Amino acid sequence: MHGGRASRAYAAALVFLRFLVPPLVAVAAFVVWHAGPSISSLPSANVGALLPGGLPATEAEAKSARIFGSSLLPRILVVQRDPGGISLRSQRAIVRHAIALDRGTLTGYPKGSLAAPYVNTLRIFPAARERSTTAITYLAFPGDVKATTQRDLAARYADQVSRLGPQARVTGFIVGNLEQSQSIDSHLRWVELATILVIAIILGLYLRSVAAPLVTLAAAGIAWLLSTRAVAYLGVRTGISLQQEVEPIVAVLLLGVVTDYSVFFLAGTRARLLAGDSRKLAARMTVAQFIPIVFTAGWLVALGLTTLRVASIGFVQALGPAMAIVVLTSMLVSVTFVPAVIAVFGRLLFWPGLRQPRSATGRRLRTRVVSLLTRKWIAAPAILLLVAALVAAGTGIAGTRLGLTPIAGLPGGSPAVIAAHDAQTGFAAGIVSPSEIVLQGHGVADDSVALAALSRLIDHVPGVAAVIGAGETAPFPRLRPYFRSPTRHAARYLVVLEDEPYGPQAIDDLNRVEAAMPQLLADVGLGGASASYAGDTAIAAESVDRIRHDIAWVALAAFLVNLVLLAIFLRALVAPLLLILASALALAATFGITTYVFQDLLGYDGLTYYVPLAVGVLLLSLGSDYNLFVVGRVWQESEGRSVARAIRAAAPRASRAISIAGVALALSFATLSIVPLRPFREFAFAMAIGVLIDTFVVRSYLIPSLIALFGHWTWWPSSRGRPRLHPARPHLERGD
Repeated sequence: MHGGRASRAYAAALVFLRFLVPPLVAVAAFVVWHAGPSISSLPSANVGALLPGGLPATEAEAKSARIFGSSLLPRILVVQRDPGGISLRSQRAIVRHAIALDRGTLTGYPKGSLAAPYVNTLRIFPAARERSTTAITYLAFPGDVKATTQRDLAARYADQVSRLGPQARVTGFIVGNLEQSQSIDSHLRWVELATILVIAIILGLYLRSVAAPLVTLAAAGIAWLLSTRAVAYLGVRTGISLQQEVEPIVAVLLLGVVTDYSVFFLAGTRARLLAGDSRKLAARMTVAQFIPIVFTAGWLVALGLTTLRVASIGFVQALGPAMAIVVLTSMLVSVTFVPAVIAVFGRLLFWPGLRQPRSATGRRLRTRVVSLLTRKWIAAPAILLLVAALVAAGTGIAGTRLGLTPIAGLPGGSPAVIAAHDAQTGFAAGIVSPSEIVLQGHGVADDSVALAALSRLIDHVPGVAAVIGAGETAPFPRLRPYFRSPTRHAARYLVVLEDEPYGPQAIDDLNRVEAAMPQLLADVGLGGASASYAGDTAIAAESVDRIRHDIAWVALAAFLVNLVLLAIFLRALVAPLLLILASALALAATFGITTYVFQDLLGYDGLTYYVPLAVGVLLLSLGSDYNLFVVGRVWQESEGRSVARAIRAAAPRASRAISIAGVALALSFATLSIVPLRPFREFAFAMAIGVLIDTFVVRSYLIPSLIALFGHWTWWPSSRGRPRLHPARPHLERGD
């Protein structure tokens, strides 16, 4: 992994076989593409794919359904609103239609379908913001009906009730998640096209070439055929819960990684050709120089991504190995296909721009800045300044809030968003998905007075808009079975919160109810009863808690993996620690800036809860990738010379290529914002800003300054970087 004979032997063999390697790799890709499954053959993500398993809230919901014989929690609702008012005739027709569904007299619906209509009139819902303007109908279908079928049935129901009153729209957790899946699928090709154009333009301008970007894109195409088949095989054969919605992330990651690795081979070869080397010598020396770094970087990124297996969300667990396969495949194609093509075509790849640039101002400036940073009296204050800036940016983490975005994550004009807004306007924000409280205790269902008193007390907890349930059933004997168990030992309430039910504010509302419940039960004489909580808000609260736990453990695993691999590659302990600490600062700055932009500037109530986990692992792994390209080159140069001289020799050469690769990678991830979903735009922004911070702050300035400050101790316990009495051997590498 450190070069030497193995690297030179590999480079010589690759150049010797240069006419065989590209067609062999292409044929292998064709065979795999023809024989293997595709990502599109994987199942679409179900509505629970992004939720952790074994949540107390889901267990409480299942237990409630067993106790009472049915579930009260709606995941689909039909909303009708007329700001001018819904006539009483239309209201009665809407209610009669729901009763017909309950009684099974509507054709085309499965047996056991239920409908619960509510109209904001006659103070049936006291907390309603308006009167007689909005009707909502909660729909429930048998559990064996697929989510897509439920959505289609709800759409049919909406069409039917639209003839009875205002236009009806469908919303809810199920509908929101399915709309997001459809949006991902419909925008995938645009993401891929935009990423390809970004890479082609950046590489074309950087290398002043028409053909060089085509080599990178050809390598990306081959890697795409190989890796997507491998990822699909992983999902189909191993039973890992992998869905086709990973495709946009896979596409962008693959294109970005192939570009990262290809640019070093292309730029290195171009520099050698300009210096007068022959085609084969330039290719052989460039491969020997970069193969140990690229090979190690690929494994470093891949193993870092596999730490996502520690997460508790099935989708995220599967995403880690999938992305690791993509990175390894991209690395293998980059170290075989790209150098072989370079060795075949040589100067033709860099037509028409294979000439020295007229101005070397940029190179001289980079060299001057790096030279200054190698002086400890400049490096120390530079480190303090850079660390202070990163810490200041990272202060935003203190205000980071997390929540689910099944509906809020959709574009503003989405029917599900419009329906949810109409329901919230006519009733209260939490009406879209009420929470359920289940009380269990001996004879609790028989104490009507206590249940009614408890309902009133819950209603007065800050953040609660309305309470429907056991305390209100006395005048309506038909409703008692829904809220009081046949055994008389359980009762339940539906609680409508004042805030959007999936976000951090609603989580706070429910947490206040949970915190107050022991005292409320004692106040009404039900101190012996226990309470459990179900519903989407409870699921959101527990998912956020679980993801915070996951972030801690995944981060620890990822840091350890990176630390060990960097220590093995660099044969040092101090340098890996410095690199990991620098990466941690970059991550903090990334999430701080992301929080400031989305919560403070754009007014979001919080970030999508799984975005920090996925972004954090990706940035840490890709940051270690860039660590190797900078520190690895300094490490190579520091044999037989001082660390300061090694930095001055290596850092300016590597910085331009790394800057171009970083810009290409950042813009590649930025193309994910084409998908008009809030989670994707949060992900795209965080990845883009994180890569740019890593590229232009941490790797270009902070890391060289840290190495300069620590000097030869950077490589401890190795003796590398300590000045020697005999002159250093002339080094073979030339930079760009």
